[in-house]
Amino acid sequence: MNLMLKKVYKVTKKAMKPRLWLYSLVCEAAGFEPGQKLFIATDVESKQIIIQSEPITDEDHVVHVSSRKSNGVLRPIVDTAKESYRSIIDVENKVEMCVFKDDHMSRVIIRPLHFELFTQDSLVSSSDKRIRTFTICSGAGIVSSSFSDTGYFSSVGAIELDDDSSAVYRENFPQSYLYTGDLLDCNTVAESDITIVTLPCNEVSTLGLMEAGIFNNLALATTELIRSTKCRAIFMENVTGFYSTDAYKTIKDLLSDEFPFWSESTIEAHDFGSIARRKRTYVVAVRNEEDFKSFSFPKTPKSIRKRKLRDYLDGKRVSHLWKPLHKFMESFESKAEKNNSWKDRSLEKTFVTPEVTEIQCIPKRYRAQSASSTYLLSEDKQSFRFLTIEEIRRILSVPDWFVFPPYVPETRIYEMLGQSVDCRIVKSIANKIAEMFFRSKNTSKKTTSQPFGIQMNQKGQLGFMF
Repeated sequence: MNLMLKKVYKVTKKAMKPRLWLYSLVCEAAGFEPGQKLFIATDVESKQIIIQSEPITDEDHVVHVSSRKSNGVLRPIVDTAKESYRSIIDVENKVEMCVFKDDHMSRVIIRPLHFELFTQDSLVSSSDKRIRTFTICSGAGIVSSSFSDTGYFSSVGAIELDDDSSAVYRENFPQSYLYTGDLLDCNTVAESDITIVTLPCNEVSTLGLMEAGIFNNLALATTELIRSTKCRAIFMENVTGFYSTDAYKTIKDLLSDEFPFWSESTIEAHDFGSIARRKRTYVVAVRNEEDFKSFSFPKTPKSIRKRKLRDYLDGKRVSHLWKPLHKFMESFESKAEKNNSWKDRSLEKTFVTPEVTEIQCIPKRYRAQSASSTYLLSEDKQSFRFLTIEEIRRILSVPDWFVFPPYVPETRIYEMLGQSVDCRIVKSIANKIAEMFFRSKNTSKKTTSQPFGIQMNQKGQLGFMF
C-alpha cells in the first residue's frame, strides 16, 4: 500500500480517555464516507492503531463515520475515545496519522510521532516520468499547479500546515503524497527532481507583521527536508525582503556544499503583462556547473500588449454586490484627519474603472477593504465592489483545471489567492528549468565540487559565496 497522506496532531481527551479524531481531510484521503462502518484494532507490539473498512482481528472495536457541515457541505469525520488507546497513545502527546491506499482498500494507521533530527524517510514516486516536484510550505498548491500546467512537471508531494490549504492541494493532486502539520515534525518526504520552497512571507512582507523570527525556526528543518528529497535543483519564491533575512542566509550556507550554484532574479509581474503588480524574488539553485550554465531566468519582454481590467471581468449575466462609495470615503477621511499613515495615501489605484491597465497587488486580506487594494467602480462612480474569485483567478493566470472544493469558505479562497503567485511568471521560470533538464539529458550529471559557491545576481554578474 502507498502512503498518501500523513497528518501530525496532538492527542486530546474525551471523558478522560485518549481521543482519536480523524479530521475530514484524513477521512477523505482514505475514502471514508458518512455512515460507513469502520473496524479499529490496537497493535501493542507494533505500537499502532489500525482503522479500516474491513475486519482486522476478532476483537475489533466498531465505529461509524460521522459528518459535519463545512460551508454547507457534509464532510466525514471519525470521533472515538477508548481507555485501551492509552497503550499506544496518550493525551497531549503528538501522533502521526498515516493514510495508506492501494487499488482495493485504504487503511489509517495512528502511531506515536517518530522523529529523528537528521534522518528523514523518502518515498519513491509513481510511474509518471515527468520532472518531479516536491513543495515545502505549498499553500493551496498554486505554485505546484503552475509547474504542472506547463506539461513538463508532475507534483509528487507537498508539506503544508494549514488544513484548508492542504485540502485544496489534495483535491488538485489526489495521487500525490501530502504531509499536513508542523514542518518541524515532518519526517517523510517524496523524492523529487525539483524542490519548491515557498516559506510563509507574512513576517517579512510589507503587508504582513514584519517579524522575521519564524524563519529562524524553519530554516534548519527546511535544509534537511531539501536534502531528503535528493533533488537536482531548488526553486524558491518569496517577497524580496525574505532574501535579506538570516534564515535565507542560513539555508544558503547549509546547502552550499551540495548546491554551490545559485541564481536570483527579482521580477515585477506587471512587467510581464500582468495587470496586477506583484514583485517577487525567485531563486534557482543547482548541484553542478552544467545545469548552472544551462539555466537562465526569463527576460522581461521588450514590448507587450497591455490588457485592460475589463478583459478579466465577469460577464454581464453575473450579479455582484455593490457598496456605497461615500461610506468608504467618510471612513478614509476620518482616519486621514487623525494624521496617521492614511493622511498622504493616494486612492488613484484604489477605485478604478474597467479601462485601467494597472491595479495594485492583490493581498491576503483583500476582503478587509483597504486603500492598499483595488476595487471596481460602478458606471456612475457612486458605488464599488470587490473583484470576484473568478476575476482574480484570471488576473493571476491560475490554471483553469485548478479547483477549490465547495466546502472551503469564500474568505479563505480569497486569502489563498492573495498569498499565491502570478502564475504566468512561475510558468515562464518552470519552462526555463525544463529547458535546463532537456539540454543536459544526454550528458552525465556529476556534482561539481567547488571551494566556494557561485551565485548570479540580478544583472547576470557572477560572484563567489563566502
